[in-house]
Amino acid sequence: MELRQLESLRAVVREGTFTAAAKKMHMTQPAVSLHIKSLEEELGTRLLDRDGKGVQLTPAGSALLEGADAALASLQEAVRRIAEIRAPERGSVVLACGDTVALHLLPPVLTRFGKLHPLADVVVHNHGSKVILDMLLAREADLGIITRPPFLDPALWSRTLLEDPLVLALPPGHDLVTAKRLTARSLNGQAAVLLAKGAETRSLIDRSLRQADVELHTVMESGNLEVVKAYVAGGLGLSIIPEMALTDADRKRLVIRPVPGGMPARKITVVRRRDRTPGLLTADILTLLAEHFRGTN
Repeated sequence: MELRQLESLRAVVREGTFTAAAKKMHMTQPAVSLHIKSLEEELGTRLLDRDGKGVQLTPAGSALLEGADAALASLQEAVRRIAEIRAPERGSVVLACGDTVALHLLPPVLTRFGKLHPLADVVVHNHGSKVILDMLLAREADLGIITRPPFLDPALWSRTLLEDPLVLALPPGHDLVTAKRLTARSLNGQAAVLLAKGAETRSLIDRSLRQADVELHTVMESGNLEVVKAYVAGGLGLSIIPEMALTDADRKRLVIRPVPGGMPARKITVVRRRDRTPGLLTADILTLLAEHFRGTN
């Protein structure tokens, strides 16, 4: 059994056809087919079912692919670590984070990292927490900074960097601005501009509102907090947003209040795979993140 054969199997499954897999691997289709045939002959069982819609893994194929993924990932990790040993200052780190962290907290950390390691690269992917977790599990990122969900895969190591309060953002002139007493029920039925469903922060907000038996009238959703703030400032409705996302300019155009009745803070958490030992560069980013977030508390 050869690594190239396992790579062919993985490519066929991911690409969906032998033709697409051959193109991806810069091979001919007969060569890819021969790899799969050789694996099936060696193992004495069929690995793929072929039909007009493409290919499907058999139970034996699924078992082999799981092992192949682990073996190839371990090999890639070894190559990466050897590269760091040979030239520790010329490596790279892939970091994934959400909008708020990317805009408001990551820049000073990366500035300090750049001064420590001027020859190293940091690749930043901007995604929601769920996508980031998938990237980490697929070994497509070294580190992730997420809003911690209620459950984390046991394969992941995590540390909470800080707790980010959620606050009520009101447009100037809103009735609740001058209300003498705000309660959770004061929000019931209010027009609201919220983060799009699917975002972990939105899930936290929705869970808290359900527990308080409060239902907002959502008039707009956006996956971008900058858009949410702009529409609140324009008078479309109120919102509940992370305090971290507020700039000095935002505080001048919005009226910010604590969420009536209270709401749990979201936990900003750094995450990595447990089985992926941090190299020099990744370890230094973890240290810089810890130092920076201690300074912001």
